[in-house]
Amino acid sequence: MPEGGEGPEPMGTIKAKVILLGDGAVGKTSLIRRFVLDHFSDNYLATVGTKVTKKEIAVARDGRPSPMVMTIWDVLGQKGYAGVQESAVKGGQAILLAYDVTRDDTWKSLEEYWIPIVWRLVGKVPLVFAGNKVDIAQDRSYVTDVLGYLEQKYDAEGFLSSAKTGENVEKMFGALGGAVIRTLDEPVERLAQPTPPYRGIDPFLQVADRIMTDFCADFGGLETAMNVVRRKFEEADVDVRAPTKDGLLKVVDLLSDVEKTVKGAEVVAANRLRRISWVRALP
Repeated sequence: MPEGGEGPEPMGTIKAKVILLGDGAVGKTSLIRRFVLDHFSDNYLATVGTKVTKKEIAVARDGRPSPMVMTIWDVLGQKGYAGVQESAVKGGQAILLAYDVTRDDTWKSLEEYWIPIVWRLVGKVPLVFAGNKVDIAQDRSYVTDVLGYLEQKYDAEGFLSSAKTGENVEKMFGALGGAVIRTLDEPVERLAQPTPPYRGIDPFLQVADRIMTDFCADFGGLETAMNVVRRKFEEADVDVRAPTKDGLLKVVDLLSDVEKTVKGAEVVAANRLRRISWVRALP
């Protein structure tokens, strides 16, 4: 102990932005719920837009524990919401890429869709893989081989996890925190020729995405405004995986009602007409 009986000066709290990406129904929301609340539910609810959760953890830094406030962004897994997904990814310091070990298409989707988004927008930030739902895997050796392939190819840590039993959930989020610490002072490697954006998206999903991002951009940003968007999509009973024309028109009106409380009549009317024109142009 230093002279005077004083211990080492406490380190300041580190703030970390962590992004969860992966296809719908792979268990991203359940992993967060298990990590933050130590709770699991079999009920599946599609994430609308993004949902942000915070948890303070302790991470090792210079050989001693240091507090970290981890802001965890749960991003909807439906392909076609590129505006929402890309806005959420920006500023991410580490990425948890989740897939369902019982569905091969979900880990292949990480390579074809999700990793290219990350590389294109933020460069080669640390990746951690979560092979989720291992509690119902038929062939543990096969899913271990898949995870090993992803770890080796992308020079990343990976875990076979279960939001239901809690297997490896704490470890994977700890790995994310550790990855942030290790790369705090390192410049992010940028790719000279990033993978082009994913194409072939349902126009209804593109319009739903456009409405979300347009509202959020003018209403305090994604983290603040997405809570409003989520409530209005639910109020309009719109399934983000298969939105309808009538449902989207209802969402536009509900969002306009919100804007009336803080914006002038001309701005609200212009926003509403612009969004309606996108919906009306759908086939």
